[in-house]
Amino acid sequence: MGYVYLNGGFICSDQATISVFDQGFLYGDGIFESFRSVNGRLYQFDQHYRRLLQSARALNYPLTFSQQDLEEILLELQRLNELTHGYFRITITRGRGEIGFQHHMDSNLTCLIMAREFSGFGAEHYEQGIRLRVAATRRNAPEAINPQIKAISNLNSLLGKLEARAAGAFEVIMLNNKKHICEGASSNIFWSKGQWVFTPDVSTGLLEGVTRATIMRLCEQKLNLRVVTGEFKLQDLKFADEVFITSTSLEVMPVVKVDDFTINQGTVGPIAKSLRNALRQEMAAAKQN
Repeated sequence: MGYVYLNGGFICSDQATISVFDQGFLYGDGIFESFRSVNGRLYQFDQHYRRLLQSARALNYPLTFSQQDLEEILLELQRLNELTHGYFRITITRGRGEIGFQHHMDSNLTCLIMAREFSGFGAEHYEQGIRLRVAATRRNAPEAINPQIKAISNLNSLLGKLEARAAGAFEVIMLNNKKHICEGASSNIFWSKGQWVFTPDVSTGLLEGVTRATIMRLCEQKLNLRVVTGEFKLQDLKFADEVFITSTSLEVMPVVKVDDFTINQGTVGPIAKSLRNALRQEMAAAKQN
């Protein structure tokens, strides 16, 4: 049992309730952001807040709290839950409404913020690498669902996760409707060849991860690697020296197998290790936003 923030107050998590008429529950009409704190300091929250605003504007949500307002709530929630390295999720929905799409869209928003201690993943995953499955499920076309909205109605990714579980894989690679590599169900993908690092372009329909942007910067600033974005086929991975995936929770996770194809003779390469070390150093040194 811990504390959550719900619609203006801090309450015990087992006492938190949301209406059965909440539009997030009925229609997936909601957005979210997940991020971390390190040694009690919020990490890159300014980027996550900007993306939250981006999602809210796309759905015409009238957000009334500022970045400072949210930071104060997050830090208090962190204190109440006695967190050192926190993992937070902000969920905002259109709030209580009616059944059917013909009702008015102006409701009081539901805002739920949860926080727990960040536990991460076992060291063996980073030391031995993981396996990816190429999903049969295609990523939603950007013309159908704007990928820049981080929506709670994420059935597309869930289908990918179910494929990974059925195959005994850690994560999936999702292709877009043009059969170009897009992203994982909940991660971004990179691969290297020599001093070049490749990652799909936003035009493929991926969500621009905050960690993705950080890794691209660290590649060039810290490791003297050239980052290239574009539209790539699965065949490109077979020529890679290394493959790795990134996210807020994964950080930099090395990949040693894609379906039945082995990457780098099944061993974790130096770039993934160096990037994770560089990321963790930056996280530890980061100041409060």
